[in-house]
Amino acid sequence: MDLSGAFVNGILAIIGYVVIFVGVYKVHQIATDIREIKDLVASARRSSAAITPLPRGLAPEITKDLVADDSATAYAQSLLRAVNAESHGVASESHEVR
Repeated sequence: MDLSGAFVNGILAIIGYVVIFVGVYKVHQIATDIREIKDLVASARRSSAAITPLPRGLAPEITKDLVADDSATAYAQSLLRAVNAESHGVASESHEVR
């Protein structure tokens, strides 16, 4: 009986040490991730300070040209119009009183 109790206590101690080790390892990983995020945010601030903004008159024209040339955007806009027209058609039909 004493031998089995010592064996169970040994196994539980090993499991406890493994759980503690895994917990410390996870905390280390989280700290490393937070440090990397802080470095990325700091580098983004440095790089965004070097970027010069576009003049106000040029920004809408460039955006219009990019949107007009993008076939996926045109498809999405036409799909949105079709769904919108269909939903308004269904809504108007459901409100008819006879």
